[in-house]
Amino acid sequence: MSDASEGSNAAKPLTFAAVLAALGVVFGDIGTSPLYAFKECIRATGPTGAGLGPSAVIPLLSLILWCLIFVVTIKYVLLVMEANDDGEGGVMTLVSLASAHEKQSESAAPPERNAKGRSKREHRSLIIMLGVFGAALLYGDGVITPAISVLSALEGLREANEKLGGGISHQFFSWFIPAAAVVILFILFRVQRVGTGRVGMYFGPVTLVWFATIALTGCWSLWAHASTSGQLVSALNPLQGVLFLVENPGTGALVLGAVFLAVTGAEALYADMGHFGQKPIRAGWYFIVFPALVLNYFGQGAWALDPANAAELSRPGFSPFFNMAPAWMQIPLVIIATLAAIIASQALISGAFSITMQAIQLNFLPRMRIDRTSDVESGQIYIATVNWLLMLGSIYLVLHYGTSELLANAYGIAVSLTMLVTTVLFGQYVRRKMRISAAAAYAMLSPFIVLELLFVTGNAHKIWPNGWFPLAIGVLVYLLMSIWNKGRIAMKEKMSESESTGDFENFLDSVEDRFVAGKLARVKGTAVYMAGSTKSVPMALAHNLKHNRVLHDHIIVVTLTVDEDRAIVPAGERVSFQTRGPKFCKVDSHEEFPSVLSVIGKFGFREKQDAFPVLEAAYRGLGISPNPLETTYFLSRETIVRATTLISLNGPQEKIFEILNRNALSATAYFNLPPGRVVELGMQVEL
Repeated sequence: MSDASEGSNAAKPLTFAAVLAALGVVFGDIGTSPLYAFKECIRATGPTGAGLGPSAVIPLLSLILWCLIFVVTIKYVLLVMEANDDGEGGVMTLVSLASAHEKQSESAAPPERNAKGRSKREHRSLIIMLGVFGAALLYGDGVITPAISVLSALEGLREANEKLGGGISHQFFSWFIPAAAVVILFILFRVQRVGTGRVGMYFGPVTLVWFATIALTGCWSLWAHASTSGQLVSALNPLQGVLFLVENPGTGALVLGAVFLAVTGAEALYADMGHFGQKPIRAGWYFIVFPALVLNYFGQGAWALDPANAAELSRPGFSPFFNMAPAWMQIPLVIIATLAAIIASQALISGAFSITMQAIQLNFLPRMRIDRTSDVESGQIYIATVNWLLMLGSIYLVLHYGTSELLANAYGIAVSLTMLVTTVLFGQYVRRKMRISAAAAYAMLSPFIVLELLFVTGNAHKIWPNGWFPLAIGVLVYLLMSIWNKGRIAMKEKMSESESTGDFENFLDSVEDRFVAGKLARVKGTAVYMAGSTKSVPMALAHNLKHNRVLHDHIIVVTLTVDEDRAIVPAGERVSFQTRGPKFCKVDSHEEFPSVLSVIGKFGFREKQDAFPVLEAAYRGLGISPNPLETTYFLSRETIVRATTLISLNGPQEKIFEILNRNALSATAYFNLPPGRVVELGMQVEL
């Protein structure tokens, strides 16, 4: 069912280096779930863990195992990762693939749209906004994942102190662990500018050691508790978990909210696919990550089943993960767990960068500086604004909650909603790809929908008092995206009205008349005008001719567009151009009126819009080699003014949009234009 072409990302080779790099970025989140997932499952069955035995532990392991198989292996690795655009994944990619059919139908509709045509437009808009909501929720997940992962790992120090008979008080750990977590998180976000490729190169080997460690500790526990290990075979039966939920509906809902913690991070496999490719991620999951997770969870289960550990289960803050390891391994395990937790945060951070870039390209977020961190991989980027906001949010959570136990009560609701959104969008993709009805497509995906609805229900109790924070972040980002998109659409319409001075060819005819009449002077050099549309005359061009009354030797009108249905546009389709307006000779002179070269640069929504490759192609097409020092770039700069009658945006929305617009990265920096050669001509836009 893949939409991928044989492009750079879709055809990435499977190498051990690629798998290792993917381990260091993609699997960190789901790989550190054993630190807290099974512990929270036990806590969900009762406040003190009383009565835990085969009747509870085995169903918990069964639920964890089959959720890993069902949600991660089948849904994401086998199915959803097939919905890619040249190897690029993520919820915004899924939106473009799911809504492509509606867009094609809309463009093919006659000028007089009927009710069906309107419904297709409305359907496409609904799909897009649903995808935007899912993307916004990932920011909430990106804030909480680093905090809970690092805190869970550092809390192993307290367990090591207990097991090794240390004399350090609990009061010391209550302030030391959050303080250390803040320092670690600061360093983690500080090194993001290095880039995911280089980070993965260093993180990959550490993550490989981590998965080897959790697999070995699981095996050790299974061997050390051989008397209870044999009972775990029954956990392979999925009915164990199902019957537990049916027989204990009240407890089962809470347990599902805890079991869900074992699959958080699955969304990162899809979101980060463009960074490393489909094959390395699949190989890493099948041969390294999944086996290690299963061994570790079953090892924790064997420890929990041992009657000798009953007292530990009732102790506040207990950790099956650290307790099942031998005493001599406690300190090394804390160190490797802390390193793994640092790496775990990378998956969501990288995913947040990717989603932000897509949202900018699709006009859902204002322009921000996007730094390429790799000359080879287009998907490896760094966005400083997003990076530091995530850091501040994560540090706030650490200082506010202080323990992974409290954070676990806030973790899951945003992620479970995101997974449900992904399934709904994937249903639209299946409908389009297989040419079947929506009812048939969702019937095929109904097991996933039912399970994820149960996950959302199981996490609903977390909204208050703790889970509202990541949910609020997601809703806030969604509102900002909606306001920005609505404002940009209104601004584009207003600018089109201002720029439209008639047909472009008629405009050039009027320029010719003025030139022949001697009202315009020729100047040397090249003038490059950035335009928002190919149909209207750029405001900067019209104003320059009106006020400065000069014509350059070469006039190039550049329009950079984003294809909403493709992540990456092939190089052969990147640039198209045409000469507009013939060259005319001035009366009694051989001096020619310069023709205008109209250039269109196409980019995918995962690509940064860079004007220079487009201009270089235009120069080759025109057969010129302009002097960079004689090239001037003309841009339009918009100033928002309040309309007498509010039509597009209400008062608060307009104010928010104005603030976002004022703080957006300048077009000069975003399109990579030389600052010293740019002339901006302003206009007021009334919303």
